[in-house]
Amino acid sequence: MSPQNHCGDWLFGVTLWLTAAVATFLMSGLSLFAEDQPVAPATESDEAKRSREELRVSLEQVAPMRLRHAMTGEMIARVEHPVLRYAAPLWGGHHGTLWIWGQRGRPVAVLEMSLVGKEGLWYRSFHSTTDVPIKLDLGNGKSWVPKSSNVKFQPLPGAAAPAATPAARLRQMKALAQKFAAHQLWTWREGDGSRHELRLLTTPVHRYEDREQQLIDGALFILAQGTNPEATLFLEAIQPRDDGKLIWQFGIGRSSFAEHIVHYEDQEVYHDPPVKYDEIFSNTNSYWRTTSKLDTQENK
Repeated sequence: MSPQNHCGDWLFGVTLWLTAAVATFLMSGLSLFAEDQPVAPATESDEAKRSREELRVSLEQVAPMRLRHAMTGEMIARVEHPVLRYAAPLWGGHHGTLWIWGQRGRPVAVLEMSLVGKEGLWYRSFHSTTDVPIKLDLGNGKSWVPKSSNVKFQPLPGAAAPAATPAARLRQMKALAQKFAAHQLWTWREGDGSRHELRLLTTPVHRYEDREQQLIDGALFILAQGTNPEATLFLEAIQPRDDGKLIWQFGIGRSSFAEHIVHYEDQEVYHDPPVKYDEIFSNTNSYWRTTSKLDTQENK
């Protein structure tokens, strides 16, 4: 072996050693760095398990329901996923979901559903947002055929004209929604008369439009107790048929049978008395409440 070859082999060996040393050092550093990172828990909490399971069962509950136009029989599609998931600490910490029907334009029906109590009792509160006749089949022989809707729309007093772009209108709607204040009174037959403040969930849970009906833009907000929906707030930019100017209008719907009072800029704009007890379970009411066991046997 020539001196030149011997030197080359020596340099090659040193290079391999340095490469290995540097690699070992870097891998060691990466290993230490990884140990400093938070590790995802191997198991989910009992609360998370409960929430996931209740969502699974709520999907099973809503899947058989079919909503149609009562006169033509035309199917009205449900938005596939719940538009809101929430918890209700005041009512035992249960979880719930909010569903809507009507994938185009303003939703025509809203369902709030939650599982309450160790006995596995489901509470389902529906309210209609249209005077168009509808029929909802629950898939268990029961149906809901509201005669009309209690949600009445009126112009929003003093509001600036709707903006030209969807993004700007959304900013307007969020600002307008924050000018509403609401509370409920537990004045139904077995209520204690207490007052409960409602808070606005500042992000709308649904956005819609129907330009054929002069509905340029709309958003559904929630008035809640904590995050538990007690009322729905619809804000809409519309173009009246007899006027070319866009205006804002609003409507309030109930997800509870309590008495509701709503103010806009300190002026009362909505006051709905509690639903009479003998009307809560009437399937022709705009607001309809049902209860069921997990075996879907209807109960009151």
